Amino acid sequence: MSRRHRGVEKDGAPKKHDRLAEHRRDRRAARQKIDVVDADGAVLPGEGPGHLHAHRPTAKEKARPRHWKLPFWKRRRAARAEKTLTERRLAEED
Repeated sequence: MSRRHRGVEKDGAPKKHDRLAEHRRDRRAARQKIDVVDADGAVLPGEGPGHLHAHRPTAKEKARPRHWKLPFWKRRRAARAEKTLTERRLAEED
């Protein structure tokens, strides 16, 4: 990789440690303002925790199909039950 790619992730976003450092700076600045000025009258720097996440998934994006409800797992469960039943029958015959 060339130097121009260092410090930047694929999407052009800053790396995680850079984002965390920025957030830490915001928290420290806010803490200093709270210590000096009355907390009710102070305007705190930064946008809060929302600026750390470039993309917040929607409810639809979060909703993934449950793996145990997919047909593959139903077939697998049926196959396991059949195998167990066969093994029990063989054990009883012996």
